[in-house]
Amino acid sequence: MAFIFSTNKIPELESYSLQQRQQILTLAAHKLTAPEKFVLNILKLIMLVPPFLFLAQLDGILFVVSLFGVLGVYFILLRPISLLFTRKYLSDAIKQYNKLA
Repeated sequence: MAFIFSTNKIPELESYSLQQRQQILTLAAHKLTAPEKFVLNILKLIMLVPPFLFLAQLDGILFVVSLFGVLGVYFILLRPISLLFTRKYLSDAIKQYNKLA
């Protein structure tokens, strides 16, 4: 299982524009079950709490540099995890999008 960082790399979405891919991913995210949403949110918390506890003890320029580093790593890790969770609902979301369009 490879991590996908961009929607361009998802074979099911290659034929769609960026805006269309985002709409399809939104539809797929709405199809997540409550336990899946819960697990995804817990993973987000696990990723956020330790770095911000570390940041709470820093001062000055080191804080700013560390903050940007933590935010960068968070978004780099969050995107593939979110895509991993929504990927199994893509076919249904694509069908729903094509009906709406």
